[in-house]
This record gives sequence, C-alpha cells and structure tokens, in this order.
Amino acid sequence: MYIKPIYDDLKSRHDSVIKLIDLCHNEIAKFPPGQLRISKTGSRVYYYHVTSREHSNGRIIDAANSSLHKSIAQRTYLEALIRMAKKEEHVLRLALDNYPVRGLENIYDSYNDERKKLVKPFCLPDDEYKQSWLSKPYKLKGFKEGMPVYSTMKGERVRSKSEQLIADRLYVNGIPYKYECPITINGITFHPDFTILRMSDRKEIYYEHLGRLDDPGYAKDNVFKLNSYAHKGIRLGDNLFLTFETREQPLDINLVEQMIRKDFR
Repeated sequence: MYIKPIYDDLKSRHDSVIKLIDLCHNEIAKFPPGQLRISKTGSRVYYYHVTSREHSNGRIIDAANSSLHKSIAQRTYLEALIRMAKKEEHVLRLALDNYPVRGLENIYDSYNDERKKLVKPFCLPDDEYKQSWLSKPYKLKGFKEGMPVYSTMKGERVRSKSEQLIADRLYVNGIPYKYECPITINGITFHPDFTILRMSDRKEIYYEHLGRLDDPGYAKDNVFKLNSYAHKGIRLGDNLFLTFETREQPLDINLVEQMIRKDFR
C-alpha cells in the first residue's frame, strides 16, 4: 500500500499563498480606498463610491469616469482575496506545524532486522520499495549474434549508443529503471526500452526511444506497438514518454535531461 506524502504539497501551497498575499498588498496600494455599490434600474446600471459607513449609499460615479468604478472593484476583489488567503495560510501553517516528522513509511524502517522479519509492512520506505521493485526478476529479450555491444554504467548491455546515453543519464540521476522488461498485450509480448519507477507517486511509466524513424519497416512496427500500448492504458504524456531519432536528427540528450527533471522523479 502506498500513501503519497503531502507535506511537500502543503509547503508548496503555503509558499504560494504567502507570495499571493504579498502581491495583493503591493497591488492594492494602486487603487483608491472604499467600496463599490452597484444599482440596476431597468437596463441602466449605476455605480456608487462608498467611502464611509455613515454614507452607505455612496457618491454616484460619473459615467465618464468609468476607470474609477473598475479601480474600486479591483481593490474590493484584492481585499477579499487577502482575507481568504490569510485564512488558508493559517490552516496550512497549522497543518505543517503538526505534520508528523516521521511518516508512515518510517515505522517499519525504524525496526531492527530481527523485528522486520516478523512483520509484513503495509508502507515501505522509498529505498526499500525501490530495491524490492528492482530485484523482481524478468526475462531479458536477448541479442542476436554479431550485434554491436554497448554497455551502460549500470553494467547492462543495450542495443544502441543512444540507449546507452539514456540509460546512463537515468542511472546518474538515481532514476530506477528496467531495460526491456517485457509486457504482454493481447497475447503479444513487447519490450519497452525503459520501464521506470517514478518515486514521487510510485507509478510505473514507460520510455521508448524511437531511433530509426527513417526506416519504413521500423516506423510501421512502432505504430503498431504504440497503438497496442494505448489500448492497454499506456498513453503518451501520462505513463508513456518518447524520444525520436533519424540519421540526420540524432538523439537530443537535453530533452532526456528535461524529462528526467520534470517527468521521471
């Protein structure tokens, strides 16, 4: 069982709310004080500038001065935004101050080795969950005799220089992955280039590098494969990520780095 920790999300929301409050305070000084009263008679709309409780009806705003009622309305909106933001900030601060330092996953991690043997954990720490995922065996696809040998920093063999570069970037960035781990769809076995465990939500995602798109047969096979993936719920931008290559357009390693930062952690 996995329960996504929310402390970082709470902290991020809290920081954003604080920034919003500061921004509103800076903006509000640009607008005149007071409130806006709006009255409608038939098809006519009248705007009144209310500056004190003693004169709650306010002073009518000349129709030629349309910027004034917009300015007052904007200030009123900002004041309401500040009030609500302060309430939310208070609640978020309470949540952050009372959030347990040791999460659910840390309970099992705090046990000694002998006690761990007696317990089947519901919530594994990230490191143990990652090692458990990586240690599950799978059958490798294998290589035809005479194929070039490309070895990764992790000590595995891959099929191309580009796959070697990708595997090494995943490895040095601490992204857990399996190379060509098989999946079966409608009785057909496919071997995605990289099956990745995204630790932020412990979700398996897939990364395919399409390295010979100028080969018509290769392109046709991959259209079939990607359509099969989609039928299984492996969809581009959700749990499937792609890079492309032709003889004239090599792998863009900067794009790989970008996906690692934004999508694979």
